[in-house]
Amino acid sequence: MHKFIPFKKERELGDILSDTFKFTRENYKPLLKALVKFTGPVFLLQLFALGYYNYTTVGSSLFSNSLSGFNLGFNMVLSFLFLMLSSIAYQAFMYGTIQQCIRSYIKNDGNISIDEVSEGMSKNWSSYLGLGFGITIMISIGTMFCFLPGIYLAVPLSLVYSIRTFDELNFSETISHTFNLIKNNWWITFFTLFLMFIIVYLISMIFQIPALIYTIVKTMTVVQEGSYSDPNAFFDWVYLILTVVGSAISYVIYGILAICVAFIYFNLNEEKNHTGAYEEIDNLGKEE
Repeated sequence: MHKFIPFKKERELGDILSDTFKFTRENYKPLLKALVKFTGPVFLLQLFALGYYNYTTVGSSLFSNSLSGFNLGFNMVLSFLFLMLSSIAYQAFMYGTIQQCIRSYIKNDGNISIDEVSEGMSKNWSSYLGLGFGITIMISIGTMFCFLPGIYLAVPLSLVYSIRTFDELNFSETISHTFNLIKNNWWITFFTLFLMFIIVYLISMIFQIPALIYTIVKTMTVVQEGSYSDPNAFFDWVYLILTVVGSAISYVIYGILAICVAFIYFNLNEEKNHTGAYEEIDNLGKEE
């Protein structure tokens, strides 16, 4: 039996990072089961979109004999939009699923009920999807004006899925509440997310090594054969499959970020509202 990890408590940056990996290590089986069940379709859709995007960009020369420049450009734009929309949908369902898993974990003192996660996702999937598209538009607009406003918005907006799950607020209330929570804590939240992103990114890069090695070997072979002027020589289905498989594993690993966000949310919520402390006092009173 694993010791229950309390979410409703204040934590330092190091504690948030260590408890994120501890929770992941002790609960990866039910988390993966929930992700397969509730994000499976959008996960496959994103993989298809990624493969299509790579096929129309990296392997664009394959179309040169049959497509005009206009059609080739249209396919590239279409594949990018398809990839972007599927990525937003996957992120929304992935974050939502993990937040529902954590909610069930807290409710059941360390046990994740797939039935409860299913009930939560059935009730909130459209809200998660709406939040996903909403925050993407807001961050994109902020980035268009200047890169820094986009980063500034991305930090508080990362909490929207947790707020929707645990506070059950509507869209406008969720956006407003996330800025209230982050007030006076933007920098520490930014550094926490940044460090976790770097760690997760480095872990995910391990699974990109096969595609990188294949590319290096392929390049050396092409150069030796003197066919480096032919773009087709650098792209084949082996490269495509290795890239998609590596990315698929990376998408799952990035779920660790969603767990980290939940710990950040509860840390900020405890600092401002002391919900967990009040619950402990109430429980002590009941025991007496």
